[in-house]
Amino acid sequence: MKVLGEKQEGGGGIWILVMVVMAMGMGFGLGRITASKESGTKAKAQAVKDVSDSDQAETDRRLRESGGGWEIGELAAAAAAGNPRDRDRALQESLSKSTLSDIKKALAWAESLPDGPMKRAALAKILERWGQLDGPGAVTYASQVYAETGSASLLREALQGWTTKNPQAAIEQISALGLSDSLQKDFRRDLLEQWADQNPMGATGYALANRNPDSWRGGVGTVAEQWSKQDPKAAANWVASLESGKDKSNALQTVISNWMKEDLSGAASYVSSQPSGESRDTMSLTLARFLGKEDPSAALKWAAMVADPNLQQRAVIGALTDLYRKDASQAQKVLQSSGIGTEVQQSAWSRMTNRGSRR
Repeated sequence: MKVLGEKQEGGGGIWILVMVVMAMGMGFGLGRITASKESGTKAKAQAVKDVSDSDQAETDRRLRESGGGWEIGELAAAAAAGNPRDRDRALQESLSKSTLSDIKKALAWAESLPDGPMKRAALAKILERWGQLDGPGAVTYASQVYAETGSASLLREALQGWTTKNPQAAIEQISALGLSDSLQKDFRRDLLEQWADQNPMGATGYALANRNPDSWRGGVGTVAEQWSKQDPKAAANWVASLESGKDKSNALQTVISNWMKEDLSGAASYVSSQPSGESRDTMSLTLARFLGKEDPSAALKWAAMVADPNLQQRAVIGALTDLYRKDASQAQKVLQSSGIGTEVQQSAWSRMTNRGSRR
């Protein structure tokens, strides 16, 4: 599919064609379109046409201050990088200097490339930058590409660019794009993850407004997981403050698991300092499961802190499962000396034994 015009033989041909088209004020059109695609083509062409020249004043100001400006040659050099990671980084750096009026030139150049990794990488970064500068316009263009090709990759890039500036507007736009339910879910999760990385507190508002306590994951889990990578204590405090729900339980386990992997001592101290109740039970259960792989005796000490009998039983099983598989008699000895209540011990041991007999 040619989005911006048919490719000409030789480098000079395409530039002559592009200059003529731009000079005539024809905007961007699809090459070899069929009549059935005309409405989509017009919408996409209009989206590119709406990359307004009104920012020319900003371009002129930048040129005066820097003594130069953004050039296609810089973008082409970035796209020529052999290593994909280096290429993406160079493309992003080059486009970070571009303005809305530069996007027209960048799109024309990228569409003139032969199909392949270089073209895909260039278009992806161009749409991401366009999304940063004009989210609605970039999404309009990318949604037409999606309608024509069935590929949502450029739409994802445009939305991610928009999310850097207005995450709530970008996420709310998803439902209007005609995507499948699964693709909508994927996009919302990805954009909410990005939002939580940029501004965790801001993302919590959206997660709470759209919360489903009966879902094991949902927005609460997405925000909590991302936030825990930056500030696990703050993430844990937020999740612990929520009303009960499956999403809360799963989010607490995720936060403490991430925290333990980076700072086991810090996570353990935090859990020890929490008041008894549902949140501490869930966190203690997570610690018991984690430590059981290396130190079952220490893990059972965390299981002993779980007040709810059903959760405590699960904590005991989590603490002893690995040892039970290796040496059942030793696992029984460790359990009997743990101080865990007899009823919970018997229930947990029965479940492990029955589970083992089914293997």
